[in-house]
Amino acid sequence: MKTIYHGFLPQHTTSTHRVFAIVDHGGGETVEALATFPTAERADTIADLLNLLTVGHPPVGTGDRLSAALDAEPGPVRASVTSILDGLGANAHTLAEHLERRTMAGFASFPVTGCPAGGCATCSTCGQGCLDCPSCDSGGCDTCLPPVITPRTARLLHAAAEILSDEITAAIDDPDSWDEFPPFFRHLSPVAAGRFRNAFLDLAADLAHGMEPRPRTNAEEMALHLMTERGPVELEIGAFDDDLEQLPESTADYDWDSILDVLFQDSDYSMLMTNPGKLDAETVVSLFEPFSDETERPY
Repeated sequence: MKTIYHGFLPQHTTSTHRVFAIVDHGGGETVEALATFPTAERADTIADLLNLLTVGHPPVGTGDRLSAALDAEPGPVRASVTSILDGLGANAHTLAEHLERRTMAGFASFPVTGCPAGGCATCSTCGQGCLDCPSCDSGGCDTCLPPVITPRTARLLHAAAEILSDEITAAIDDPDSWDEFPPFFRHLSPVAAGRFRNAFLDLAADLAHGMEPRPRTNAEEMALHLMTERGPVELEIGAFDDDLEQLPESTADYDWDSILDVLFQDSDYSMLMTNPGKLDAETVVSLFEPFSDETERPY
């Protein structure tokens, strides 16, 4: 049987920083040391990029990012990592599928800066994600456009999607629990409410795969709108602060208005968000019809 690598875990001690591989040589999963790194940050970066390559559809450019990260490593480390690349692949029902780190790696794949790879003549310190760049901070640079979804924004949107999907599940059984949703939700059939729940989960899956949560139906536009409203609430509560601290910071974090401006086809759905009564069946069905100019999700 071909050796398959299912996932990667960094391990840190006071003196060493290693990446371990979850590998199956044909007799079941085992854990093996892959390489040792001089810093925790470099070990985490390599582990995250390798984990991204084990999903079915890794974010575009993941392989190039791994190559760039390996350029800073000594020859033996580069050789150890590159020798296993052919064995990487998505495998269902494995230990790696249950690692929270894989999802966190998806969030970490989002950009923290809109600076071009070759640098910008206006900005001088964008290597730190524009955090210390006065031009970017003041909006005085027309080259480095801020990203719409940053790692920390992605984590909060994902949390909001999961919370809202759970609340729909609860509200289906308890009609008095619809207060956090548009008024027409309480009149939906259990089937239609379940499809809205799936809209939240589909957008959450986009984020976990390192993809922008671009709505493909009016129902998903409504779902993402509600996620942008719940995100700042969860940020203020602070329940996800530990996760956010593990992700890089950006001056573009938590720009909820930009999400509505950039990722949405239009704002036609907004009129229905405040509709006080029951929607007719034809309108409800139309909410789940795919947009003609959006492709299907690749996973």
